[in-house]
Amino acid sequence: MTEDETETVPRDEVVRLAAQFIEDAQTRADVLALLAFAEVLRDVPARVSEPLLGDIRYTWWIEALEEIRDRRKVRYHPLSAALEAVAGRHAIDIQALIDATEAHRVQLDGRMPLRDALGVADKGQAAVIAQAAKVLSPEADASALLAPARFQALAALKVAGRLKIAEAGMDEGRHLFREARQEMKRVPPALLPLVLPAAVAGDLWQGRMRGALSLRLKLLWAFITGRI
Repeated sequence: MTEDETETVPRDEVVRLAAQFIEDAQTRADVLALLAFAEVLRDVPARVSEPLLGDIRYTWWIEALEEIRDRRKVRYHPLSAALEAVAGRHAIDIQALIDATEAHRVQLDGRMPLRDALGVADKGQAAVIAQAAKVLSPEADASALLAPARFQALAALKVAGRLKIAEAGMDEGRHLFREARQEMKRVPPALLPLVLPAAVAGDLWQGRMRGALSLRLKLLWAFITGRI
């Protein structure tokens, strides 16, 4: 894998493994680029030394997306180039990605109460996943993606230490799991690779990590059954 390619796929192994259930190589690459973008937005606070620098990064991505939307010359980054190509091949909503970027700025204020974290999960991470759904299956009903996408996003934020501990306990985790499990039953099979990480979000919420074989088996079981 070249250096540019590492910028256009998520670092999260679970997300990469889930994407392997997408058969077509080009479609898989396009989906991975969008999921890598979601990861970049989520991880900005961990990559900067102060909030102002994070704000600058979010502004850079918003301006790059505006250039894609307006079909102007796009400032170069391997991922911005990949997103421009995805937008050229699929009817994704670039304004939705801009709004998703804005939704992540609240992370720069420090540990978030659950209310703010829900905004990041729903208006940020899940919004990007909704655009990835247009790449996978434009006609499919993507409404059921929200709850499992929310659960996997909040679990990742908890692992990263961005949630207020008092509001991210076991009761909250069980509630999120029940919502995600219920909605997974309605996710169209073609869109399942986008939310398979929800199958192990409960482990993350509890601070547990599965071994390599157990992880792969869990994702396979979730893909076959549509259950978590």
